Amino acid sequence: MTAQKNMETPRNMGDAGEEVKKKTTTGDGKIAGQGTKKDTVTTLLFKTRNENFAEVFNRTVLADAPVSPGDLMDEDIKETAYLRLAKEYGGTALVQYRDVAKSVRDGRRLVILGVENQDAINYQMPFRVLELDFVNYARQIRVIEEKHNIEWRDEGGSRHVPAGITDGEYMSRFLKSDKILPCITLVLYWGEQPWDGPTRLSEMFAPSPWASLAWDLEMNILDVRRMDEKELCSYNSELRTVFGFVKYARDKDKLKHFIESNTEYFRDVSGIALNAIDELTHSPELQKIKASKYRTQGGGFDMCLGIQEMMKDSREEGREEGREEGREEGREEGREEGREEGRNQGRSEGLKQGIWGAVELLREAGMDDRTIAEKIMRKYGLGPEAAESYIGK
Repeated sequence: MTAQKNMETPRNMGDAGEEVKKKTTTGDGKIAGQGTKKDTVTTLLFKTRNENFAEVFNRTVLADAPVSPGDLMDEDIKETAYLRLAKEYGGTALVQYRDVAKSVRDGRRLVILGVENQDAINYQMPFRVLELDFVNYARQIRVIEEKHNIEWRDEGGSRHVPAGITDGEYMSRFLKSDKILPCITLVLYWGEQPWDGPTRLSEMFAPSPWASLAWDLEMNILDVRRMDEKELCSYNSELRTVFGFVKYARDKDKLKHFIESNTEYFRDVSGIALNAIDELTHSPELQKIKASKYRTQGGGFDMCLGIQEMMKDSREEGREEGREEGREEGREEGREEGREEGRNQGRSEGLKQGIWGAVELLREAGMDDRTIAEKIMRKYGLGPEAAESYIGK
């Protein structure tokens, strides 16, 4: 499996309230817009599509206990926990934002699931996942504490110890029977470079003989661009379209083969999926596919038709460019031939002038025509007829 509990590490969201940066990737490797309240199209791929959210979890983390899309409920992506400090310092609020958070409900809440999108390597990602889950757990415990604080006051507002409550339960405001929901965070790593960062919290530890005794955390991560063909084709939702296009975006031949082998997944691609592919690959061709002529009756886009027409247009443009290049090469060759012909003519005329001049000089020296003819024949390599033509002139 490409997705493992300790495979790779993505980036986390930035501090609460951080402004969205106008670039593809933020400082901690998040896709632009993440780490704030703004939803990106990559986030919407899972926030608005329970079937996508359920399938990616079922095929990576929850294979032994899959969830149904119908059992998923949206959770607040803002995780806030208020922690008590020393009395003189009051308390502090911890805030984290998840990309997508959903709970599984089967009559009651059973688990909290979260998706974090990354397209660059974050070398502290195990810790960032720990932060997200920790703040969620701290919030859940704080809610239970506040519930008991209210329950364990009389009408006058004074605290009392309920019957059957142990001192430990009363002091912690947490009963032996109290439970919190487990949190499972899945990191989707979309980056082009293989992950070379830590995949476990312990991989961030300095060398120590006691490191193995410390609490550890394994990451759940799916490395999209390094999924194999079999794993890609195990997806039956639009995720096959998105994952496959992203994986092969830099290899046009493999991309063409993948699309032709999975045409049914490219005939009616949703706008959200198409925008996610565009955001992740920045393929200029995708902007053209968003044109209305590629709209399907289902409201999506026919990527197969769009790509085929663009390839046809590209071939025709290539042919025309080739014809124009051929015409220009022909014109250049013609010009060069003309220049060479002119040079040859010039050399011939210059030679003639030289021979005539030599003949006149020899005559002035008192030589007869026969002697002159013999001399210019030897000197200029002329035949008798050619030599005679100069003598006659």
